[in-house]
Amino acid sequence: MSDRCEVVFFPENRRVRVTTGTTLLEAARKAGFHLEAQCNGAGTCGKCRVRAEGALTPPDPEELGNLGEAVEKGIRLACRAGVCGPVRVEFESDRTFTTVEKGEKRRVTLKPGIRIVALAAADAGESGTSLWERFSNGYGSDPAGATALLSSLAETCANPKAGPKVGVVRNGQLLGLGPEGEKRCLGIALDIGTTSMVAELVDLVTGDTVGVASGLNPQVAYGGDVLTRISYADTEKDGTSRLHSRVIEGINALFATLSRGAGVSLCDIYEMTVAANTTMLHLLMNVSPVSMAMAPYDPVFIRQMAVHGQSMGIDMAPAGRVTLMPSASAFVGSDIISGLVATEFCHLKTAAVFIDIGTNGEIVTLNRGILMGSSSAAGPALEGMNISCGSRAENGAIERVAILESGEVALKTVGDDCPRGLCGSGLIDLIAELVRNRVLEPGGRFAKKETLVPALAQRLIRVEDKPAFLVSQEGQVILTQKDIRQVQLAKGAIAAGISLLLDEQGLTPEEVDTVFVAGAFGAHLSPESLVGIGLLPEAFGDRIRFVGNTSKEGARALLVNRELDQEIRAICDRLTIRELSSLPEFQDSFVRHLGFPKQTVPA
Repeated sequence: MSDRCEVVFFPENRRVRVTTGTTLLEAARKAGFHLEAQCNGAGTCGKCRVRAEGALTPPDPEELGNLGEAVEKGIRLACRAGVCGPVRVEFESDRTFTTVEKGEKRRVTLKPGIRIVALAAADAGESGTSLWERFSNGYGSDPAGATALLSSLAETCANPKAGPKVGVVRNGQLLGLGPEGEKRCLGIALDIGTTSMVAELVDLVTGDTVGVASGLNPQVAYGGDVLTRISYADTEKDGTSRLHSRVIEGINALFATLSRGAGVSLCDIYEMTVAANTTMLHLLMNVSPVSMAMAPYDPVFIRQMAVHGQSMGIDMAPAGRVTLMPSASAFVGSDIISGLVATEFCHLKTAAVFIDIGTNGEIVTLNRGILMGSSSAAGPALEGMNISCGSRAENGAIERVAILESGEVALKTVGDDCPRGLCGSGLIDLIAELVRNRVLEPGGRFAKKETLVPALAQRLIRVEDKPAFLVSQEGQVILTQKDIRQVQLAKGAIAAGISLLLDEQGLTPEEVDTVFVAGAFGAHLSPESLVGIGLLPEAFGDRIRFVGNTSKEGARALLVNRELDQEIRAICDRLTIRELSSLPEFQDSFVRHLGFPKQTVPA
């Protein structure tokens, strides 16, 4: 009897043979599918749901607890279901992921460090003069693109009747050439987030945006946060190279989308600037990030560096250069440095705070010219992960919640589809509204039914004999006591980090003039909800500026003006990193910030 079993994935009808005992998640990866697995197969996140039938291992208690009655409808967790024989698997294909592509844009002078020049052919001179000598105009050539450049020279300059030629030049080196009016000089500003990626295509001659594209980071198939991916890189054979390959695939997919949309050639992309957290930069470079998961948590590199894109497998010009913006530490990455550049944070004359709320809460404070930064490990709960009915910002995800005076719960979903889960902004809105209406006590427990208006009291239900709040009957979206605890742990870490960093700077919340909230997730939040759950101090309420995807915008600013290199180096030199979690007072501050604000006036 063969120990090889066939698994067929629909609707693609893709087949793969695996050994008995292989999980559906492993089979999907072998078949080339990037099935989302936030916990990388630990069975805790519940995001790798598939519809499956055939010879599978029976659901274990953890899978049954996660899926409930859905198991009876053929739904399984791909990471828990083992293959015992022929299996048919069907993916859900009706979900559309959304992210924030724009942020606060900094106006900069166009000085990209790369330009198009006219190439006037020299006289033929003596017999035997080469085309390079005639048309190079004294420029050198970039070794990485020399072969392609010579081929291009042969194609565009061999015909003596051809029109004028132009060349793309960087630092005195000729990178490419072509007919005048046809040759373009393009660049990409790229934000690589843990969850999503956003790329902006820019004409470096005019500074105009040619197109913007975004998508999921394919690495989500191997974990929803950086620590899970570091663990994968550490424990799996070729884990780092596999994660590297996935992000390169994602980048090239974005490039292909931009190229088709704008009708341009990938060979005309000569520059790319990248902003990302430190782990993502390591994986982009195919460098193991494992050193950042163990004391003293040192990254392999943090300084700005430039490499040739094609050497990493990126589809761009052979002499195309990729600039990785610098990080400040293992957990304060170049995405934060880029955000400081985009918002001109360091030029402010008054006290300010910059916060990027996500799986890590990165915080930078400014007081009297002193820059201080830190990071608090919040985990993915605030983004809707590790939540029983959590969801990405995709169609059907609840993104806005309001509780009316009558107790009616008003919901807004992405795409105005039927509710199917809670994304991060909806989760924070919901908990803030429950706190405001005293459905949740300051300690995080549900209130007694008799203290609530009937419309809210009837939404307090029990699921598996544990209290829960029914958010939507349609879609059976609920919020459990465990979910609330996850949010408390996440927001407590960030709130404690803010509090301690302000203390380090000698600031009170009332003395802070401006609060920048950055990131794709932050753009969906409301000041009232952030203050309402106690993630931000009450004094911040009317001083919050949501600045969107400043990681990409800072990368764009550097792309179009290379003179910002000097400012970026100055920021890194000025920024002092504090490891707040190592301070003796961190634990006490964390515990103090676990609770929700007390409601002192009627809801």
